[in-house]
Amino acid sequence: MAEQIRRNDPCPCGSGKKYKKCHGLLNQTNINQLIDEELEQVIGRFYSLVPVPGHVKQNAQLFVEWERRLSPYYDRETIHSQAVDYMYLIQEPEFWSMHVRNSSEKTVRPGVQDVLSGWEHPVSLFGVVESINESAARLRDVFGSGSYTLDIPKDMELSVGEALFGHFLKDNRKEDRVMLMNGLAFLESGNPDVLHAVEQLRKKKLHLDQREFLKLYSLDIYEMIGRDEAVLPLISDEEKGRTDSVKEGSDVLSLVGQFLSENEVESTGLEEKTGHFLEQVNPKARKPEGVAAGAIRFGQMAGLLEDLDLPKTRIAEHFDVSPSTVQKYADDMLKFHRVKAEA
Repeated sequence: MAEQIRRNDPCPCGSGKKYKKCHGLLNQTNINQLIDEELEQVIGRFYSLVPVPGHVKQNAQLFVEWERRLSPYYDRETIHSQAVDYMYLIQEPEFWSMHVRNSSEKTVRPGVQDVLSGWEHPVSLFGVVESINESAARLRDVFGSGSYTLDIPKDMELSVGEALFGHFLKDNRKEDRVMLMNGLAFLESGNPDVLHAVEQLRKKKLHLDQREFLKLYSLDIYEMIGRDEAVLPLISDEEKGRTDSVKEGSDVLSLVGQFLSENEVESTGLEEKTGHFLEQVNPKARKPEGVAAGAIRFGQMAGLLEDLDLPKTRIAEHFDVSPSTVQKYADDMLKFHRVKAEA
């Protein structure tokens, strides 16, 4: 059996250099590739195990609330992914830590163990892209934890000025280097108002450590980004035209009026109140049906509709939207008019 060459042994080529400084370098790229592949498998295995069925039932209310708040801005799969990350990286991180420890014990590669040693505590960032050099981006964390370098995945496009919120893992093979753990919420506009609001919120809550802060405010941050970006799957020109028309409000009011007429429902100022909401709030919506359905539900909640004993699910079916979308816009309208009445 051939004797194994150690890194500090003389290179067998006779150059007089240590193996790690000579022919050992030729194998380094392949070794790093193997390490990267195994690390990706560690992450993949974790997401194949969660959410644990018992935990889903335990956190059912959490999923309902996240869908209610975020469904106007993100698709259901994205919301589910965000909620799972919150559950297992912020709310109850012990399951992730145990997974990392078990993976470290099973691997035979010291290089993998070395990287995993820094993985038990993921890094949660709201990072602004300050510069891009080849395939790496330099991120400044709005939460104030410093700056990091992110190796940009091949299927991701970033530009200077963008911001992203999500969870990362330290790659201690390089200084201040982080790897993407799962999905991200993008603030493509780099809206300074949103960045400032998040930064000020973190400063006001400096008495909380990072995990406690994110336990309380992760959902708010996702919602702030969503409101600014309306993060949704790519939409057609026809759907984009619908979104633009929501801003004008005419389609929403037309849909509300049509619903009331078809169902022979008398209203006391619903259309007027809906118009005021559209003018002053200018909601971002993928299609006007969502806002119109929310307006009908708001009319029920505010006692503006006579003889309309229709559950929220039936309203959602009529407008072909989700019940959470109906309730979201109804809550927005109710809050808007309460504030207006108190002013």
